[in-house]
Amino acid sequence: MLQVRKGLLLLGVWLLLTGVPVFSDSLSYDMATGTLSGFDVNTSDTSSSPGSFANGTEVWNTPGFVGRLVYIGPPTALTFTNSGPNAQNASNNRFYFTYVRSNGQSEPNRWREFFLVLRAKGMRHNNTQHDFSQINTVAEHPGDLLAIPYGAGSEEVAVGQTGYNATGGQGVYNGSNGYKYRYPYRHIWVDVTLMRTNNRNRLTWGFYESEITVVTQQGASHILRLNGKYGYSTADPPPIYAFSVNRTIDNQFPFSWLEGRNTYTQALTIGRCVYNSEDCSATIRFASDSGGTSDQFFFRSNDGQTFPFALAFDATKPDRAVLPITATSEFATASQTIYSPIDSSSHQLHVLEGDIQMYLPYAVDPCEGIYTSYIYCFVTTSDW
Repeated sequence: MLQVRKGLLLLGVWLLLTGVPVFSDSLSYDMATGTLSGFDVNTSDTSSSPGSFANGTEVWNTPGFVGRLVYIGPPTALTFTNSGPNAQNASNNRFYFTYVRSNGQSEPNRWREFFLVLRAKGMRHNNTQHDFSQINTVAEHPGDLLAIPYGAGSEEVAVGQTGYNATGGQGVYNGSNGYKYRYPYRHIWVDVTLMRTNNRNRLTWGFYESEITVVTQQGASHILRLNGKYGYSTADPPPIYAFSVNRTIDNQFPFSWLEGRNTYTQALTIGRCVYNSEDCSATIRFASDSGGTSDQFFFRSNDGQTFPFALAFDATKPDRAVLPITATSEFATASQTIYSPIDSSSHQLHVLEGDIQMYLPYAVDPCEGIYTSYIYCFVTTSDW
């Protein structure tokens, strides 16, 4: 289970003392294309109804192109919600850019309305692109879904199982005939384009913000924090970034996977954290409470049994040594060139990617049962 709130992401981890299957999925933003900033709120893209965009005409080449969400995992559906300020005096319940005062405070009664046009596509294992959707999906209201009926990733099937070859053909794998992939695609991506409508309220010069959270059925989530502008402003723009925490282990996994992992160099990877931004650096930290004050992590059962564990963070972009997570740990971004997983595009970004890992530095012998724990992740940007 992943639950996203503004400013922090709540990651729920379940521990089961019996064996269960494992899955993982990931959702990221390809910042080598598109943009999260600079949208002009003093103009509209369309006077048409949102439903008129549910057709085969692509719109990624229009000024509202946000960029590409990249998905790896089993078939799923993406839910698009508003996790930023809620526009006031807006009757259509769509998405909105809302005004940001020079002191950083939101003024949600000044806004520009928009909706999202989405198009899912696949990258086959031979690096050819496939527009399997053939039609756009419109996310008009927060909570609207985009179905992704195919899986993606490099997982392979066993001999005798049905799989896919590099061109997306399906067949039974015999060990040498090429039908070795579990899914027909290496990556699936979603072109995300916002369409500003004619609806607006009390616009004034300055910066505007919108925050959209995208969540998979399996629980991976990603935050798209956007900014818009109207005319010229001497104020600093709101921080713009893409941030996600993806669980890489099932909600339930056997205690035996933790046994013997007594140091942070032996830790079990349970999740992955990704931050990137064109404009602002950041630090990320972890805690066991919503106030961000405690690094004492515990698993708890329904009948009140507990046992402690510890966390570590293994940064891969930039590549750093794995470190234990303490109450004072802060992990900083670095400026790096990031390459698109879809094509040869690249971009210079503030980035931090790494694995969240779990280990048992204490001697524990928990009673049989199901145990739960929560890990809070906090992002502090260089702005405000």
